[in-house]
Amino acid sequence: MPRYLLLLHGDKDSEDGKMPSKDILEQMHAYNSEIVSAGALLGGEGLHATSKAARVSFPPPDPTNLTKPGSKSDITVTNGPWEYSMENPEGRSGESKRPVCGFWIIKAKDMDEAVWWVKKGPLAGT
Repeated sequence: MPRYLLLLHGDKDSEDGKMPSKDILEQMHAYNSEIVSAGALLGGEGLHATSKAARVSFPPPDPTNLTKPGSKSDITVTNGPWEYSMENPEGRSGESKRPVCGFWIIKAKDMDEAVWWVKKGPLAGT
């Protein structure tokens, strides 16, 4: 059965380390319980703000020898936080400019079922 990654985008509050309201947490707990009971949840976590994160970038492979990785000395680590935009959340080519504050990994028979689970989520439409 295919697996799908559902990303939960953050906002200024999540980046400031504020927890969601009690009501939202209760809704998320009910949603998680339902998706677990259905046997669809494979994993999920909340994530720290980007101020506590690091981005690891690997050098591109040599296009003439794709079996040879780039040099480990070319790996770069960039500590957060990073710039993001809530006013214009989608960047070029649909690339998201919003921080990710959590995720679910689910299994579903197809994309339609995965989208159905997304729409059932407590934060759909926010």
